[in-house]
Amino acid sequence: MTTQLKDQGFQNLLRKEEFVGDRKLGARGLVNPRISNHYEHYENNRLISDNREWHSSSQTVHFQREVFNSSIIDRIPSALQRITYPKCCQMASSPNRSLQPPCDTVCYTEEACNDELYPYSTNENKLFLSQKRYRPERNDPEFLPYVKRALKPCHEMNSLRMPQYQWCQQWMIGRMNQTDDALSDTTNKYVIDPYSAKLPPPGCSLLQSGGGSGSYQHVILFPQAKLAFCGIPKVGITQWLQFLRFTVGAKDYQSFPHSKPEVDAMRFDTLQERVQMKILNDPEWKFAAFLRNPAERLLSAYLDKVASTKPAVRHHFQKNYGLNYTISFEEFVDYLGEERQSCPLSKSNDKIDGLRGVDWCANPHWRPQTFFCGLSEFLPRFSFIGALDHVEHQSRALLQSVGLWETHGKYYHLAEDKKEMMGSGFCEVRPPELRDGQELVGFQQRIRRDDSNSKTENNATMNYGMSENDVADTVYGHSTNSRSKMDSFYNSPGLLQKVKLLYKNDYKLWNLIKDRGSLSSGAELASKLSSECHSLAKN
Repeated sequence: MTTQLKDQGFQNLLRKEEFVGDRKLGARGLVNPRISNHYEHYENNRLISDNREWHSSSQTVHFQREVFNSSIIDRIPSALQRITYPKCCQMASSPNRSLQPPCDTVCYTEEACNDELYPYSTNENKLFLSQKRYRPERNDPEFLPYVKRALKPCHEMNSLRMPQYQWCQQWMIGRMNQTDDALSDTTNKYVIDPYSAKLPPPGCSLLQSGGGSGSYQHVILFPQAKLAFCGIPKVGITQWLQFLRFTVGAKDYQSFPHSKPEVDAMRFDTLQERVQMKILNDPEWKFAAFLRNPAERLLSAYLDKVASTKPAVRHHFQKNYGLNYTISFEEFVDYLGEERQSCPLSKSNDKIDGLRGVDWCANPHWRPQTFFCGLSEFLPRFSFIGALDHVEHQSRALLQSVGLWETHGKYYHLAEDKKEMMGSGFCEVRPPELRDGQELVGFQQRIRRDDSNSKTENNATMNYGMSENDVADTVYGHSTNSRSKMDSFYNSPGLLQKVKLLYKNDYKLWNLIKDRGSLSSGAELASKLSSECHSLAKN
């Protein structure tokens, strides 16, 4: 691997905005491309560049909360502005949305109802990201033949079940051929080509959900910042989808977001192949992901899906997997440890076979985290890898680095009153009513509680935000408090060790980042995970 490729594949993917104390040290830019040894610059949890340091710990990155008052009305994001428009739950660009259920529409947002550009910020972004994959309507005679053809590569890759991890496939392929026409239909010039990797290719989620839905189902795009975020189920994906809607101006951003039109518009999986290749191989686009303790994530999935306190959710799980009772957590882990009979699943098989195996056909809520977004193959493509244990500092640092903190992140706010947040239903949640003197929480920032019920100096009560302990779980009935329940559920001899074995590759990556206060780069991590990647990075 040449030094030039290493510069392109690593340094160019590390853009940052530095803060030490309350003083901004450097404007947004690229890491010095002359740095040749990646590892010397990641000692002691810090990235050193141009004789400066960048930390994401609370000791060095200070966060001054915004206080709402009339003087900042003009600069707060439009999603927080007061509703001045009659309730409208449709999009000008998709008038038929008015016939859709509330969870599939955007409400209270004038721009959505009247501006066909919405949810894109510029015509350039709309032209680029509205290039969607062709898919016939269900009533089209071509629909079934199309699905059959399109599913073939998904099934072929799923049948591998547990492909060997390569971590740095783009380094193995060779340097990217730089051309003027980056959107050429010829894809073999690209270093990062998910269609030639041993992964279910992009687009599989459009054909089948759940097990086998593909690696790129949960990549969401923030085009104004050129950020591609890997939202992994049970690792705070719902909050990131809400934040995405907040950045485009949806006033009902606190609503349940998964089927909202803005989210569909920004899904990587829905794009045409040539547009996907452009994003994957354009160094201006930054990829980022957060990971969670695998054992804690698995327990959260069990409590949320298998042993849900909501009977409807619990019974849905039992029906899907052919069970007539709520299995224990230990039984759940035992099923995951069994070998699956087929992948993709055969309709002739017992439903319980869908629960067996931790592989590509596993339910996304307990599928290995490293099977998402190309992490197992293209880890160096990720500029930022964070740990959920440090989400308060690291999500703020990530948004600062791509320019979204000052414009949106620091203004993000959740309603203090649960009833206020729910409003007329969790699909049509109104923006929070802000009072003069009220502190804005900030995206994924720690809860600040005034336990004495005393007032602040400006006579406003303290905000309720998202605690780093609950950030992955606390949303519309998904709260499981899994971290506090770890000891009580992992109480059988060898159970935790069995989970560690099942999710061994997740643990390899998790163990490298769990104690780091700062964000990690995928290139650095790949070099530590694989001796081959380490050698390629040095050449």
